[in-house]
Amino acid sequence: MPTINEFAELGLLDGLEGNTRDERVDLIVWLLAQGFTVEQVRSSVSTPLLLPTIRVLGDDRLYVSLRELNAATGMDVELLNRLIAAAGLPRPADLDTAVLLQADADAIARAKVFIGMGVTPDETVAVLRALTEGLGHAAEMMRDSVLNLLLVPGEDEIEFAEASQAFAQRARPELLAMIGDLFLMRLRSSLESEAITAAERAAGQLPGARHVTVAFADVVGFTELGEQLSPYDLERLARRLADTARTATCTPVRFVKSVGDAVMLVSPEPTPLLTAVLDLAEAASADDLPPLRIGVASGSAVTRAGDWFGSPVNLASRVTAVARPGTVLVAESTQAIVEDTAGIQWSAVGSRRLKGVSNKVNLFRARRASTHE
Repeated sequence: MPTINEFAELGLLDGLEGNTRDERVDLIVWLLAQGFTVEQVRSSVSTPLLLPTIRVLGDDRLYVSLRELNAATGMDVELLNRLIAAAGLPRPADLDTAVLLQADADAIARAKVFIGMGVTPDETVAVLRALTEGLGHAAEMMRDSVLNLLLVPGEDEIEFAEASQAFAQRARPELLAMIGDLFLMRLRSSLESEAITAAERAAGQLPGARHVTVAFADVVGFTELGEQLSPYDLERLARRLADTARTATCTPVRFVKSVGDAVMLVSPEPTPLLTAVLDLAEAASADDLPPLRIGVASGSAVTRAGDWFGSPVNLASRVTAVARPGTVLVAESTQAIVEDTAGIQWSAVGSRRLKGVSNKVNLFRARRASTHE
């Protein structure tokens, strides 16, 4: 067992004094008794408290090289590097240095199953990237929630390490099951909402461009709020907007994504989307959110990896940028196809030239029709 002086010489006690230093010494001794090495403690000097938790989550300190992963999977090195990058991991500098954690290499190796089933390498890389990005956001939120739960005033480092490890051991199987169930739920919903025509089936291709209505809603003055609010409060504001938008949507309207201070919605039918964004504007006001500006447009677009691309996406974004605070501004491409019985009251705003749009666009403000009229 190394001495306290040796701990200090290795830099394990740098910047620590008094009780904090004594707690760190006790923690290191405890970690060594748990089977961790001095080198493991030294390499994680900023987060030694979480070493037991990270081990529960798959960090067994077994590493493999890119060459070993290539031999185990039969996938070529170029594809493996693309998959590694899509998973958010640093690409190995060479073939023979063992830098990939075994658990991470196992996750990458699972891609072979889908490629073997006929999914193209490009599509497999795209799916892995989308999974990693989505799960990354969830993991960060889970981390913050757990730390807020476990941080107890007056608790020493060993007590925190033990509590964190115990929580991870209990939560791991439940998290894995929940993630799997939620993914299958979203996959079912996605398949049910995709209308594949007879022509597309005959061609054996994914659904191509289809006519949809797109809406963006963003918070007015979000940049200025960044100067007034803490980063935590700013993130909480963006999350409240996303939560409110999700609550306001129901089939056939779909919540597509949240990007900072904005949310994106899409629907194959314009009327339900207009109803949703009017509900969103009212809900935001009732929830004391800052005023929203909302833009809507319709046209042909394609969907890939859960996102949408095409002229109505660009146009809805540009319309949002010129909308007044607290209003729903609609391009003529949508207004012209909304049913007269939709309960929408229209007022013409005029023709505007929008950035990135070649022709002027006729714009209309949408309000919920008064029940007294």
